[in-house]
This record gives sequence, C-alpha cells and structure tokens, in this order.
Amino acid sequence: MRTGIFGGSFDPPHNGHLAMCLFARELLRLDRLIVSVSRNPFKTGAHASDDDRVSMARLLTDEVNAAGRFAESSSWELETDGPSYTVDLLRHIADLYPDDELLLLVGEDSYRQMGQWKAASEIPRLCQIVYFGREGYENCQHDAEALHLPVRRIDFDMPVSATEIRRLVAAGQPVSQLVPPSINHYIAEHGLYRS
Repeated sequence: MRTGIFGGSFDPPHNGHLAMCLFARELLRLDRLIVSVSRNPFKTGAHASDDDRVSMARLLTDEVNAAGRFAESSSWELETDGPSYTVDLLRHIADLYPDDELLLLVGEDSYRQMGQWKAASEIPRLCQIVYFGREGYENCQHDAEALHLPVRRIDFDMPVSATEIRRLVAAGQPVSQLVPPSINHYIAEHGLYRS
C-alpha cells in the first residue's frame, strides 16, 4: 500500500490542507493518508488546545473521506513527551505498516526548513518526500536541496494561511471561504481564536 503522511499543527485546518489531501490522493495514487496533529518545534505554542486541533483534524479527514474512505487522523505526536519530530513519526508509522511505501507530504514552508529538522538525512531512507510548492519559489534554494534530499515537487498554489484565519476570526471577520464548513462551524461553536 502507498501511505501518505501529512503532519501539521492544524491550527486550524483550512481549505489549503483539504486541497493538498485531495490532490495527493489523486496525483500520488495513495491508498491511505494519515493526518498527524503535531507539536511543531518551530512554532511557539498552539492557539487552540490539542483536543480542539485533534477534533478539527478529524473533521478535515471526514471532508477528505466524503469521496471515499482513505484518510485518518492521528494524535500520536501529541501523546509523546516534548516536541514532535517528523523522523520519529515516520519511524512509528514504518513500524505500524512495515510493508507500506511511505510518502511524506509537506508544504512549501516546511520544505524550506527541512534542513533544520531532526535527522533530516534519515528521512529519505524512511519515505519518499513530496512537497507542494508555491508558484514563484521554483528557483529558490531550499535546505532540503542543500542536503541533496531527493524530493518530488507538485505545483500547488493555494494562498491560505492558518495565521490569517486566526487573525480574521479574532477581528470578527468571516472565514467560511477559507475553511471547510464543518471546521468553520467548530471554530464558531467553540469560540476559538477570539483573542
């Protein structure tokens, strides 16, 4: 089986995340997608609780699965002590699914920081790296390229930002065009991001 791993803080999950999941399913012919909620060592604190982020990740996978079950959410990274590291998640998933071909899905921002990741040079031994690159960044030098990590680039330009979504919600502005309906409802119902 081909298993995609898509990790992130998902604070909140948005339409860009949803589109990446759906594109990955089709373009990479994935059999399974694991959406892993993380504690990102490069970000200072989450704005929603771990429980809220896990709940919203489940809503994201429900949206992905509307076209047929293939995605699942994971809170494994949050259940470990300390910060989350991709290499540890990959080792864990490789232990769970030893016969699967693993594909790590990352966005442009994460890809650009990959050289700073814990045990970055080990990652290609555990999985294929697929990054969703934004238009205009094709010729930029990335940490992963400096390390000569083999990657596959998929052109993807959906300028949606969780930071911007949180800012809009705090300002009382609608975000219904930026997040899936179920997540928009969850944010409103639970009063998230209202400063």
